[in-house]
Amino acid sequence: MSGEIIVGIGPEGRDGGAADMGAQLARAMGCGVVLVFGYEQSMLGPRGGPLEDQLEAIAAEVTSTVQARLHTEHPEVVVAVELVRDRAVDSLLRVAEAYEASMIVVGHGGRGPIRAALLGSTTYEVVHRSPVPVVVMPAPIDE
Repeated sequence: MSGEIIVGIGPEGRDGGAADMGAQLARAMGCGVVLVFGYEQSMLGPRGGPLEDQLEAIAAEVTSTVQARLHTEHPEVVVAVELVRDRAVDSLLRVAEAYEASMIVVGHGGRGPIRAALLGSTTYEVVHRSPVPVVVMPAPIDE
């Protein structure tokens, strides 16, 4: 498939509404959504160790939860998942290229009064490096 909408998902599963926005846009554009969870290998141990197994388990759990929610709330939208062992930014950009994405949707990473005024580092880098449009969803007020 090409033209999909790429949605970045973080470790807590909080995406600031990015997944819902991605699904709404996908429905309007007649394309699918690809949920992307990028994670770096642990620097605390050898490759493939227990820490990486835990990261992969978290990634699978978080993305499957978001995917199930989108299937319920937006049944007409095809939702795929990509778990990528790389920095979040590089994961999003690589998947966007592979799917010939029409856009990337990410949540706003800032928390607190000062940080909320700035984009999170992943969001900031995606906005500045992406060859396709990037939609940034502000964090809900209650987060």
